Amino acid sequence: NLLFDLGNVIVDIDIPGAHQRLNQLLRPDAQQDLIQKVLQDYECGRISTDLFINGLISQSHRDVQALDIIEVWNSILIGAPKHRLKMLEDMKTRYPVYLLSNTNAMHVEWLHRYFLRQHQVDSFEDRYFTGVYYSHVVGDRKPNASIFQFLIEDTGLDPRRTLFLDDLQENLDTARTLGFHTHLVEPSLDVADYLRNEGY
Repeated sequence: NLLFDLGNVIVDIDIPGAHQRLNQLLRPDAQQDLIQKVLQDYECGRISTDLFINGLISQSHRDVQALDIIEVWNSILIGAPKHRLKMLEDMKTRYPVYLLSNTNAMHVEWLHRYFLRQHQVDSFEDRYFTGVYYSHVVGDRKPNASIFQFLIEDTGLDPRRTLFLDDLQENLDTARTLGFHTHLVEPSLDVADYLRNEGY
């Protein structure tokens, strides 16, 4: 089996830029603990998109509107080059291919629009993956071992026969304790090149 992360593995993202743009919306006295709670609650599906937006607006400058939050929040997403999608198609003909991503409803909606507009793909999840596990749907997030256990039980896959590819070492560390083979995806080597070099 192949198990992929989404951001910075399949889809290019701009975390530093998005954080900088978000911080420009926030008041100097914004409660960082509250903001982190809102972010994690949204990522785990514990609050709605409206509550997420309102939570950030409550910590923002007075002139910030919901559309400003949406634009900045979605600015983290850049897109996916065609060769990575071709790689996923090829992999799926030879292996069960799964996706495990810490994400949220707003970003998934953006990705659906993006894949339809840019790649004429109207069902990203069904086309490229055997199974998809989004944190906001599962109600859990990496690096918690519990989200990996949920995936194992739901799919029946054997971690010892599964390669997990992620861009964060802490996520890989948890997966390794459960028996997964792991690879850290770094900017210097595209995941498609790595898999080809390794003979997948």
